[in-house]
Amino acid sequence: MKQTTRAFLTGIIGVLGTAVFVGLTVYPFHYGFVESALLAGAFVFLALFETVLDRSTL
Repeated sequence: MKQTTRAFLTGIIGVLGTAVFVGLTVYPFHYGFVESALLAGAFVFLALFETVLDRSTL
Protein backbone atom coordinates (compact mmCIF):
# COMPACT_ATOMS: atom_id res chain seq x y z
CA MET A 1 0.00 0.00 0.00
CA LYS A 2 1.35 3.44 -0.90
CA GLN A 3 2.38 5.86 1.82
CA THR A 4 -0.23 8.44 0.77
CA THR A 5 -2.99 5.84 0.86
CA ARG A 6 -1.90 4.73 4.32
CA ALA A 7 -1.87 8.35 5.55
CA PHE A 8 -5.31 8.99 4.07
CA LEU A 9 -6.80 5.86 5.67
CA THR A 10 -5.22 6.73 9.01
CA GLY A 11 -6.81 10.19 8.88
CA ILE A 12 -10.23 8.79 7.96
CA ILE A 13 -10.06 6.22 10.77
CA GLY A 14 -9.06 8.94 13.23
CA VAL A 15 -12.05 11.05 12.23
CA LEU A 16 -14.37 8.05 12.51
CA GLY A 17 -12.92 7.26 15.93
CA THR A 18 -13.63 10.79 17.06
CA ALA A 19 -17.20 10.50 15.76
CA VAL A 20 -17.64 7.22 17.64
CA PHE A 21 -16.29 8.83 20.82
CA VAL A 22 -18.65 11.79 20.55
CA GLY A 23 -21.57 9.57 19.58
CA LEU A 24 -21.11 7.34 22.62
CA THR A 25 -21.13 10.25 25.07
CA VAL A 26 -24.46 11.67 23.93
CA TYR A 27 -28.03 10.44 23.84
CA PRO A 28 -29.17 7.61 23.56
CA PHE A 29 -26.09 5.78 24.83
CA HIS A 30 -25.02 7.92 27.80
CA TYR A 31 -21.69 6.19 28.25
CA GLY A 32 -19.26 8.02 30.48
CA PHE A 33 -16.02 9.63 29.34
CA VAL A 34 -13.83 6.63 30.23
CA GLU A 35 -16.13 4.03 28.67
CA SER A 36 -16.44 6.08 25.50
CA ALA A 37 -12.68 6.56 25.28
CA LEU A 38 -12.08 2.82 25.70
CA LEU A 39 -14.65 1.82 23.09
CA ALA A 40 -13.54 4.46 20.59
CA GLY A 41 -9.89 3.56 21.19
CA ALA A 42 -10.64 -0.10 20.56
CA PHE A 43 -12.46 0.83 17.35
CA VAL A 44 -9.55 2.97 16.13
CA PHE A 45 -6.98 0.31 17.01
CA LEU A 46 -8.87 -2.47 15.23
CA ALA A 47 -9.58 -0.33 12.19
CA LEU A 48 -5.95 0.78 11.94
CA PHE A 49 -4.70 -2.77 12.36
CA GLU A 50 -7.03 -4.18 9.73
CA THR A 51 -6.46 -1.49 7.10
CA VAL A 52 -3.11 0.17 7.66
CA LEU A 53 -0.86 -1.74 10.05
CA ASP A 54 -1.52 -5.27 8.82
CA ARG A 55 1.04 -5.99 6.11
CA SER A 56 0.11 -9.62 5.46
CA THR A 57 -1.19 -10.52 2.03
CA LEU A 58 -3.90 -13.00 1.22
